[in-house]
Amino acid sequence: MKPLAHKHSPAKLGLAGLTAAILVASLAQTGQAAPTALTATVYSVVQEGLTVADGQRLADTFGIGNALYPNGAFSYADNDKFQYVPHKVVGSGKDEGGNATQDEAVDLDAVKAIKPLPDAQALARAQKLADIALKSEGLTLKPRVTHSTFTLSDDAGKVIGSYPIDTTVSFDAVLGNLPLAGQGASLRVTFAPDGTITELSESLRRLAAGRQVAIITADEAQRACAAVYGGAAQNTPVLSYLSPELSSRQADGKGTVTEVLPQYQCSPVDNSDGTQAPKTVPAITGGGPTFKVSLNRQGDTVSGAASVSGGTAPYTFRWGSSTTVLSSNTGQSVSYKRVPRDTAAKTETVSLEVTDANGLVASLSVPADTDGQFTGLSSPGGGSFALGTAGIENTVDEWQCAQDSANGFRNVMLSKGQTVAFDWRGYNAWEIDFRDPTVGGGWDNRYVDTVDIQWYTGHGSPYSFTFKSNVTDHNITPYDAKWGDTYNLEWLQLESCQVLRGVGSPYDFVSRWGRSFKGLHMMNGFHTNAYCVGGGTGGTFASYLFPIRWLWWTLRPAYTVQRAWATMAILKEPHGVVYRSFGPVARNWVTNINDYYWGQGPTGPDIQPTGIWWSITGTV
Repeated sequence: MKPLAHKHSPAKLGLAGLTAAILVASLAQTGQAAPTALTATVYSVVQEGLTVADGQRLADTFGIGNALYPNGAFSYADNDKFQYVPHKVVGSGKDEGGNATQDEAVDLDAVKAIKPLPDAQALARAQKLADIALKSEGLTLKPRVTHSTFTLSDDAGKVIGSYPIDTTVSFDAVLGNLPLAGQGASLRVTFAPDGTITELSESLRRLAAGRQVAIITADEAQRACAAVYGGAAQNTPVLSYLSPELSSRQADGKGTVTEVLPQYQCSPVDNSDGTQAPKTVPAITGGGPTFKVSLNRQGDTVSGAASVSGGTAPYTFRWGSSTTVLSSNTGQSVSYKRVPRDTAAKTETVSLEVTDANGLVASLSVPADTDGQFTGLSSPGGGSFALGTAGIENTVDEWQCAQDSANGFRNVMLSKGQTVAFDWRGYNAWEIDFRDPTVGGGWDNRYVDTVDIQWYTGHGSPYSFTFKSNVTDHNITPYDAKWGDTYNLEWLQLESCQVLRGVGSPYDFVSRWGRSFKGLHMMNGFHTNAYCVGGGTGGTFASYLFPIRWLWWTLRPAYTVQRAWATMAILKEPHGVVYRSFGPVARNWVTNINDYYWGQGPTGPDIQPTGIWWSITGTV
């Protein structure tokens, strides 16, 4: 769904905390109409997330495990009950690599018998969470009820049966009268049909209203958004407060974020590259960081440094290259040797994103296609996306949040002893890697279909996902792919906008992407836009595939692949994002819904499409 917004005029904004201030009083004395400036309130951080005592109190209040993270966020999910779809074990076997598999069939009678907790009861129970959550001056929490659904459909996407399986109450946060968005603005709870809590998360700050500041208009923000997207057309951006990811290190209520500031959420218009994810620009002129980059290229050796001013220190630096995966990219300077996939290619683009302590971002991409010295000035805005083998392809290397996703996925998989068989970024990511050899001579038998789990970040649409390079073209479509036909790729993750969107009917994504399943277990993606978020999503998703252990204790078990995707979306994506997983159903009703990553629990067999498909859809 393309995000829509209405154009605002100062007379129609009607937003608390947003006032019209007289800039030049003398103009009124001359009888001229006095120009006005929009202003907004800046909120000071009083407490950075939950403390250890807060986390224990939250767990005790609801009778759940203490899921407090060091940064002050609380994120609990019951791996046995969250988004539970009843199954029965009906057999076992081995996959092509000799790994044990377990056949689990949908218990359709049990699914049909599910009666979700009524909305009114869920709202009443969830009010307790709102009552004990961190309170802020001017903060309003508005409850919203959704249900995760388990759906069976045929090859054309026609629904055979759709069943709500739980009840979620999410609280949309409003600060003053402006939306409060971001990873530091999350409060939600999910109930099983019997009322048991299966998921609960709180990621809030305690805030106090502070000074008033002048902000730019929506028209000015629209022009700034266009600059962030390289001149791409923009819908009218939406003014809101952005609360970045919590920054405490010991869950002690202290962190690096000192203020929550107004920002505009950009809304790019769809184009030939597919639907682009929204990013943000500061609403305060000069309020965020700015920087200058100086680069030097000699042959394949590239070095650069940045000088930063403005915003609030400390700053976070994230460098990126269009040809090379940077093993060290978080300093104020960078140096590396180019490793282009096509050794004859001379093009090189260096990107840098600088984030200040309060989450305000500036970004820049500098071409360095020849030997010499290169410089550039930043634009405000950016931010926002062993037993097994893994692959990575990231086509938006200029977005550091996208690089973070790929880096995070890579680092977690390597830390768990898995093999990362390939990691292509920017122009090194090729469409041919996803294409089947029988369709125009594709190379998926060398790349994507030779690994167990694949991560992709890039632009997408309901009909394709895209690549910068033209090898063999810029888009992979369902007609190009036959994933799993070499019986290796099990799980495909698409951090991309709207690839699993229903267009003509709610589930017609099956009629498009179902044809690409030839042994693939599961495709994870989004019905709505996928947001490019701070810290990326890849590392979070990968971490949920494995347990968290300390000494001999298991602090959190490994999640199934589907639950890992859902929990990642809940933790990282903003309110209203719709995430989705789907796959084939065998003739004996066996599915891969309950697949664990290899070695972490039971994994199902390769299933060839039979004309029936399952999907699980949830809303953040």
